[in-house]
Amino acid sequence: MVAASGLAPPRLAVSCPRAAGRGCGGHYRVGFLRSAPVALAGPAAAQLRCCASTVDDGVVSAAAAPKPRLPRSLNYFRLWNELIKLMGTCRVVGMGSKLIGCGSATPSLSVSNDDLSKIVETSDEWIAARTGIRNRRVLSGNETLRELSVQAAKKALEMAQVNADDVDLVLLCTSTPDDLFGGAAQIEGEEPHLAPPAEPAKGGLRGLPVLAEVGCANAFGFDITAACSGFIIGLITATRFIKGGGIRNILVIGADALSQFVDWTDRGTCILFGDAAGAVLVQACSADEDGLLGFCVQSDGNGQKHLNCVSSHVGSILSKTNGVPSFPPKKATFSNIEMNGKEVFRFAVRCVPQSIEKALEEAGLPASSIDWLLLHQANQRIIDAAASRLDIPSDKVISNLANYGNTSAASIPLALDEAVRAGKVKAGDVIAASGFGAGLTWGSAIVKWC
Repeated sequence: MVAASGLAPPRLAVSCPRAAGRGCGGHYRVGFLRSAPVALAGPAAAQLRCCASTVDDGVVSAAAAPKPRLPRSLNYFRLWNELIKLMGTCRVVGMGSKLIGCGSATPSLSVSNDDLSKIVETSDEWIAARTGIRNRRVLSGNETLRELSVQAAKKALEMAQVNADDVDLVLLCTSTPDDLFGGAAQIEGEEPHLAPPAEPAKGGLRGLPVLAEVGCANAFGFDITAACSGFIIGLITATRFIKGGGIRNILVIGADALSQFVDWTDRGTCILFGDAAGAVLVQACSADEDGLLGFCVQSDGNGQKHLNCVSSHVGSILSKTNGVPSFPPKKATFSNIEMNGKEVFRFAVRCVPQSIEKALEEAGLPASSIDWLLLHQANQRIIDAAASRLDIPSDKVISNLANYGNTSAASIPLALDEAVRAGKVKAGDVIAASGFGAGLTWGSAIVKWC
């Protein structure tokens, strides 16, 4: 039986005399098999052994493969068709995913409840009693969310002992990118033929030098916008890419700077939010090592009115219309965060435990199997209510909310990173992670830390 290694789908180097005449060393590289790990059994295996050897983590070396017996008259197109026929008798092996590294980064400026009491009518006691928050980190000076994302990604790669060049995909889960056109691609590294700009564009950021620091030159990437649910959705998305085949290492970064969209005169919202970035490295593995045991994702657009940061229009792009009706369009911007705290609280304490229970059901596990409960760090009362509903004791609940506030998509990987580095979360531990927020969106994942 010829099987994929369980880590990366093999390609086939098919021996053919015609290839030798073209300077290919007697082999054609057949790339379509890169898209799915396969296991061959029966006649298909016997036939394919006669003409192929796997490369790139394959399990049958060229030296070990039997001498090719393809007829000289068989051209490339006939060879392709023969391989497609053989693939029809192949059994596709499922790919698993595991979390093997994490990292986080926060801004240098810490804003305490006492600091806020000098801006709005509040106090440390009032905030802590209602939210569990005592401090939050906020971007200041020349700090950018992009830089925090890069720092978190580097730490995750270092822990995972994976080179940046080996990353295949970068998912940036954020609702506050430095560039509205997307930030993930900007974390991968600059194109070698493009020199960094001497100066940033007007009102913009000096981008490429920071991006090149991570050096994921072989990866592609895109953003996922789902507010506080973003990281969980990004994590699940990463596992689906791996399951599809052809991708081995994925960086999932949760990063947000909601302080930019806070009304700092509104004590109902300014006390809640902070800025941060967190990242995990998700790697392909064999199905029996799969670290994603179960998941559940949901949304309800009817709740959008309870938590949002909507676009608005101010002024005109041009000073003169030149007689053109309804032109020019208005200049777009974004409003401050608006939230109905009571409704969001009701939604969270109702939906989060249900979501975790559904994910546990998919995993075939009871709540008692959970080693750690890791929720989006929004409000300590929500965290405590969910733990109580699931009968999870407080010593199994991960929370760093008091130090950082609500960091949106960054909160789960930030708390995970601190727990792992503190030695709380260990290899083999089962974690019930759940994110919830604007949309309304929410989702849970039952994962095993590797």
